[in-house]
Amino acid sequence: MSEQQAEALSPIDAATLWPQLHRLDTEVVALRGSQNLLVSSGLAATGISRLPKVPRTAVVGLRRGLSYRGVAVARQLAGGAGWDVASLRIGRPKDDEAVVALLQGLAREVALRGGRVLYLRYAEGSPHAPALRRAGFFAYRLERLYALPAARAAAAPAGPFRPATRADRAGIFRLYCRAVPEQVRRAEAPGLQEFRAVIDSFDCEQEFVADGDGGLIGWVGIGEREAHLLLAEGGALVEAALTAVEAHAPRHGSLVVAEHQPGIEAAAQARGYPALGVRLMCARRLARAETLQEVVAAPAESFPVPQ
Repeated sequence: MSEQQAEALSPIDAATLWPQLHRLDTEVVALRGSQNLLVSSGLAATGISRLPKVPRTAVVGLRRGLSYRGVAVARQLAGGAGWDVASLRIGRPKDDEAVVALLQGLAREVALRGGRVLYLRYAEGSPHAPALRRAGFFAYRLERLYALPAARAAAAPAGPFRPATRADRAGIFRLYCRAVPEQVRRAEAPGLQEFRAVIDSFDCEQEFVADGDGGLIGWVGIGEREAHLLLAEGGALVEAALTAVEAHAPRHGSLVVAEHQPGIEAAAQARGYPALGVRLMCARRLARAETLQEVVAAPAESFPVPQ
């Protein structure tokens, strides 16, 4: 079988691809609003002014004649170090060769643009998992999704959480280092630049923090679709964080609970949060493509020594 290679698509190509998307009806990864990114990136290239700010995107396609066998979209996250695989669509229910080719193409494009890590989410038990692993992605965190309960807080509660400010960024990173296990941090965000990318991938529209002795002890991030928590303590702080989520999250939003947050999960279940599903968070580390080859050390016995 000949090796397939995905090609980078220009923004104009991305816009013309839109009418064909109905043929690519198998979504491999957890959807992150990629259709809007695909159309917006194409519209931006036409010179139309007064458009909303469009994230920097990379789009690759695997062609099959005049049509496409698959297409993948990644967006650049804050700080530039991390990119998020927003969508990977294929035309068959299962096509491992296409999945691998598309992700390899995205990795190549992201590396050329200076990206250091590519993030991806997929549902637990996905039939595409072997292909994702073949493409170099490894799962480092399991996430459980819960719907918000029918009975929820109707107004912003008076509690330990306050709106976050820019001055809280360093404190949120220190809280992340306290609240998240080392093996997860090593794979996800070993430094502040990667952490900025992770927070950006959550698509938070509102952020709240709780102050404690010597620093922040809680963070709540709420977006259009999901809410995320970072807590250094349990008990009353967990209950206050969930109350903040219920007061501010949209009606059809969901709570994301990582596997290293059993206290949050137990509290959510006790408050009647219905389980929605489980997904895996993956990453692939990238090396930036350079035109100059690196000089590497070699064993002395590999070369004859001049006499």
